Amino acid sequence: MGSPNYQIFERSGSFILPQALNFIVDVFGGGGSGGGGYTAGSASASSGGGGGARNRQFFTALTLQPGTNCPVVVGAGGAAVISPGSHVGGNTGGKSSFGSPALGIFVEAYGGAGRSGDGAGGGGIASAGSGRIGGNPTISGNGLSGSINANASSDYGGAHGWSHGLTSPGNAVWGGGGAGASNQGGGSIFSAGGGGGYQQNAGASGQYAPGGSWSSSPKNGILRALQGGGGWGGRGANSPGANGVDGGLPGGGGGGVDGTVGAVTGKGGDGLVIIYWW
Repeated sequence: MGSPNYQIFERSGSFILPQALNFIVDVFGGGGSGGGGYTAGSASASSGGGGGARNRQFFTALTLQPGTNCPVVVGAGGAAVISPGSHVGGNTGGKSSFGSPALGIFVEAYGGAGRSGDGAGGGGIASAGSGRIGGNPTISGNGLSGSINANASSDYGGAHGWSHGLTSPGNAVWGGGGAGASNQGGGSIFSAGGGGGYQQNAGASGQYAPGGSWSSSPKNGILRALQGGGGWGGRGANSPGANGVDGGLPGGGGGGVDGTVGAVTGKGGDGLVIIYWW
């Protein structure tokens, strides 16, 4: 195959299907924002946000009608929150989609959870992350036992391990990585990493590992490339009272903060929709 044509949507809009033999649609959900801890300087109960999921579908001209006007929805990343000096949860990232059921083409990806305390699950292709639970298929660190399985890794939606002080949050393949609380966020091979908890790193995108970025600024994925990865999660604040780092584009989870009054958590990375055709 030659180099495909492509169009990237960073905001909602519409796309008229061109004359082509093949299409690939890539949809990324928004990342969740980080949460805040209970007390200033506390490394516990200060989770990052879960990463948004990615859903890729292949279509041919036999199933798509050129000239069809397809709606495009790009989910926003979860908005940052300000620590009131006590426990505060982040906001869940928005769902992104391409097409509609009525058109016979519908691709959607859900956002990562935004929550502090027990952690936040990454988004899936059929449901958003929530609490410790990752999106479809539903998995939870609380529902599994043993340090090997407690991170609850899966194809879609990494969970946050119940024993979060001992295990890393769940990784994912196409779903978003689980967010870290007192540990670094879970990673994702093709989608976005979860945000790191207070004084912890973000989850990486593009590799199946919980290690993430030490950077104090968002790290975006590789765009305009058919095999481009999702955005990395944002790092948690690295000192008492410091603000969290935003999640990278697309769909990275925002970093968490401690309980200092006025500390701002990291915003979740916005979603993205890319259409390729050739």
